[in-house]
Order: sequence, then C-alpha cells, then structure tokens
Amino acid sequence: MRIQKTYDLPLLVLLFSIVLALQVFAQEDYNLSPGKKIIITDATFKQGSAVIEDSQRSAFARLAEFLKKRERLNIEIGGHADNIGSEQQNVALSLGRAEAVREFLVMSGIASSRMRTRGYGSQLPIASNNDESGRTKNRRVEIIGLSAFSGKLLASPDGKALPPEARITMLKPPVRVMPAWEGDWQEAVIDQPLYEAFKVSTLEGARADITFRNNSVLHVSDDALLMIYGFDSAPTLGGGTSSTKGADAIAKNIELTKGNLSLKLREMRAQDTFSIRTKVSEVGFNTSSQNASAKVRVDARERSIISVLEGRANVKVTANDPRTGQTLEVGEEYGIIVGDSSEDSRTPKRLPTMPELLEPAERITPTESGVVSFRWSNGGLTARLEIAANIEFTELVYNQIRKTQSAEVNLPEGTYFIRLTSIDSIGFESRSRLRGLVISREVPDKSASKPFRFRYVEFGLLVLAGGCFWAGLLFNKNILKQIAAGLVAVSLVMFLLL
Repeated sequence: MRIQKTYDLPLLVLLFSIVLALQVFAQEDYNLSPGKKIIITDATFKQGSAVIEDSQRSAFARLAEFLKKRERLNIEIGGHADNIGSEQQNVALSLGRAEAVREFLVMSGIASSRMRTRGYGSQLPIASNNDESGRTKNRRVEIIGLSAFSGKLLASPDGKALPPEARITMLKPPVRVMPAWEGDWQEAVIDQPLYEAFKVSTLEGARADITFRNNSVLHVSDDALLMIYGFDSAPTLGGGTSSTKGADAIAKNIELTKGNLSLKLREMRAQDTFSIRTKVSEVGFNTSSQNASAKVRVDARERSIISVLEGRANVKVTANDPRTGQTLEVGEEYGIIVGDSSEDSRTPKRLPTMPELLEPAERITPTESGVVSFRWSNGGLTARLEIAANIEFTELVYNQIRKTQSAEVNLPEGTYFIRLTSIDSIGFESRSRLRGLVISREVPDKSASKPFRFRYVEFGLLVLAGGCFWAGLLFNKNILKQIAAGLVAVSLVMFLLL
C-alpha cells in the first residue's frame, strides 16, 4: 500500500497539469481576426429554447476570458435556428439566443457596449435540416469580430475577411502593431493589413509608410505612437437587429499620441475629409484639388505643431489652449501650434522656405579622408539633413538636425539620396529638398549621358533644314537656303555641346 501511495500524488499532479494545459489551450484557440469566427454549437440550445445548455456554459466562460484580454475588440453575437417553425418565429428565437449569450457575457464582466446581437433565423444553416443531427448543429451562436468604430463585420457569412483600411507599404524595424483582436504587441511586417483600432508604434530609428485604400500615404517617423481609425470610419457599431453605439461618436482617421508624421492625401473627392486627432486638436483636411499634404508633430509638451504644405486644413482646438472650442483655418504653406497659451502661437504663421543645397554636386569623386562637405542656404534657420542609401529613406546613413548651414559626413563610394528640410524657431517645417548623390572614382561617359530627348530635336532640325534647302532649289529662293544652313549649324552645336 505504501508503494501505491508513493505514486498517487505525482500521478494526480500530472493529470491536473494536463487538464490545466488543455483548458489554457482551449481558451487561446479562439480567433476573431478578419475572416475568422467562433461557432459554438453541439446542442447549445434545445429545440425551441433560448436557454443555454449547462454543457455549453464553459465554452462561453472561456469566451469571456478571451474578450477580457482584448478590451478594444467588439463583437457581434449572431443567433441561428433550425427550420422547424415559421421564419418569423425562428428570427425571434435566434435573436433571443443571441441575447441570452450577451446576458451571460455581461454577467461575466464584459461591457454590454462592446456587443451587438442579431437573429438570423434559419437563413444560414451550416448543416442539413433534414435530420436531427443537422438541426442540432444549426441551433447555434456565431461570434464575429467587429471593426471597432464603424461596426463592420470582420468576417462575412462565407468566411471572407473584411478589406483592410490600410497596409504597411514600407518599414524600417523595429515597428510594432497591436490589432484589436490581439492582447499584446507584435512585430510589424511589410504589407501588413491594418484595420480600425490598430495601434502602430515606431521605436527609435524606425520608420513606416502606411498606405490607405485610395493611395493616400502616411509617413511615420521614429518614436511615434498612433492608432488607425480607418479612412471612412463611421460613429456607430451599426447594423443588426439590435445594435449599440460605439464608445466614441466622433469620426476620425488617425490618433497621434506622440511623434511625427507626414501626410500625403490623394484622390480625395469633394465630400471626403481626413482627420488627425491629438490630445489638444482635431486636424481636418478636405480639398477640391484632390491632393493635400501636411506634417503633424506632438512634442514633449504635448503641443500639436501642424505644418500645411499643400491644400488647406481646419484645426479644431479641443484642450489646453485659450482658443478651446474654436476652429481655425490654416492655408497652404502656413502652420499653427495648438496647446500653447503664448501670444505668439495665436495665429497661423508662414512656413519657412525650402532650403537650397549648394554642395556637393550630384556626382563627386571620393576624398582621401572619405569626408563629404554639405552646404546649404536657408536664411540661417535650423535644418534637418537626412542621407539614405535608398530612395524610400529606410536605410538612413545620416540623420541630424543642424543649426549651422553646413555638415561634414563620412561617406564611402556609392549612391545616396539627400533630403533637406528647414525648421524655424517655432518648430514649423518647410517642404523638403530632394536630390541624389553619386560618389565614384569612375569617369562618366558623357556621350552616353546626353539627354536622349535632344537627339530627336537635332534630327528634326536636320529634316527641317533639308526641306528648306529643297524648297530653295525648287523656288530659287536664297533665303530658304540660308535658313537651311542655319538650321544645320544649330543642330551641330547641340550635338557637340549637349
């Protein structure tokens, strides 16, 4: 008997660990990402009943724990019935089943505002209604995630995913994302689909481009934190036999908590708007020219520094400012600060002019020291000099803010891209000066580098000269022969010099 008791305790511990592991696995097995849904069936309800069977309560308890870890995830609870009885009765019965599940989840600690219910009746069976086994499967509930602000289903009845609001089209790690259906941060990947309530964080040295469905682009600098609300987000959960309003009834597209972003809006229609919210402002863009671009920065004092490069912006002041409640119009190439009580920030200011890059030339030979001298003119303002190894500026080799109008940079042979931006004393930024730079010991072939378009011009001049000469012979006009000679001379000069 002693030997038997010796083995009882470890065996019980092992069995308990297995049961616990299976429970944890069952909880994490739920997935409400786009295109996914949770189907709880297997006799969840008896025929004609909207009371959850005791055998299925553990499944809904696990669902409650799943939702508690994902506070930004809203759901639709869809009730379904078999085909016994009239469709009117089945719709009412299926809605009652969905309401029973919502009541269970509310009692388990899930906010009612995060859920909407809908009764689908017998419209969407997942099994045959010709036998009791199939009808049992059809008496079910389906849990589908909702886009957090517009309330669109993340999965269609046939399991297709909702199209994303945007995608990450360029990134320089480390960039992190947190979807509403996940409880923690994840490493972002290129072509990452972004949905409403997606948080995006760029760490030190990181960058990302977010491209929306209409090809508008958001350039996010390092050390930034923002949330995606969508390109055409609506203020309610919407739809369904019974629905509830979303937590925030003010439409917005981006919420910037900290850092810098540059916005390039494209293909906007007259009725379109795009808004960026910060802690102290709501920056709205609309344009009849279909294009707009701006830079928005939240500084260490939580002020919003807005520079409008193209188009116009309406800036609503929401907090920490004497103008709270006012909406200010900011025109093209003007900027404004919100969240500052100083007199200097009350009215829009003209943005600084774009800097002029004086040196180096577009192509240079490397020096013995490997140092390249940069010099520019921008009226003595501070400037941001960025040098990258690729045109997307994800591979930065130099990135500094300079108070002088020059810089010495160690650069080996290669091809580089330069971006130079003026920054005034307030913090407003100009348009950026872009240029390429080639550092190479090879002597370029001038004949190969001649602009190809001039060959067409020279050929055309020779053809015209031939026509004038022929006409001069035909009509015996010396003036036409002289014009022909002049055209030949011009074409030869262009060929030699260009």
